[in-house]
Amino acid sequence: MYKKLVLVFVSIFAINAAQAQTEKGNQSLGLNFGLSTNNLNARDFNYNTNNYDPETTGKQKNYSISPSYSYFIADKLDVGLAVGYSYSSYKIENSAISSQGQTGKSFFSSINLRKYFLYDNKIGIRTGPYFAYQRYNQSNTYSNSQYNYNTNSNVYTGGVGIDFVYYPVKKLGLAATMGNLSYSHQNTNGTTEGTNNSFNLSFAHSLLLSVNYVFGK
Repeated sequence: MYKKLVLVFVSIFAINAAQAQTEKGNQSLGLNFGLSTNNLNARDFNYNTNNYDPETTGKQKNYSISPSYSYFIADKLDVGLAVGYSYSSYKIENSAISSQGQTGKSFFSSINLRKYFLYDNKIGIRTGPYFAYQRYNQSNTYSNSQYNYNTNSNVYTGGVGIDFVYYPVKKLGLAATMGNLSYSHQNTNGTTEGTNNSFNLSFAHSLLLSVNYVFGK
């Protein structure tokens, strides 16, 4: 009988602790870490020689870090803000023109509205719309130095994201990006100028991990 009472008490405590994570009035502070890589391996056909150009290979890496804050305006519904910094590097070798190195640095901010769908109030997904702004500086270096150039871009992005979320203990939340559907508008100036509009649909394309401390009610 004593063991049953203890088990009931622990179960009630665990449920209340999990529910407390995402109830109205709670807040959270988080730190987000991002990592993505892309590989390029291609051969272009040259119609002037009727042969394929030498193989082009490359690898791109992107890193990001950003603190975040969110407030639950209703049970399992929060508004979040984040600001951060990202760095990317892209190196292409064996190109028909020349070897190319590319680095990028950016500062960004975002705001989002997320609805939580949890099993047992501890594990599940969150999804909702977001808007982001990014100020991006890109440097390109070629083996033929006369083609080196720099550009600056302002990127505006709106979309819908989906994350995996897990609350292992009270006051601690973990999240990982699962997918994203977005539309971006980019203005570029510097050595090259122009605008670019693009749609993006990705699933498990990059890794973005979040650790959150929950406080409030």
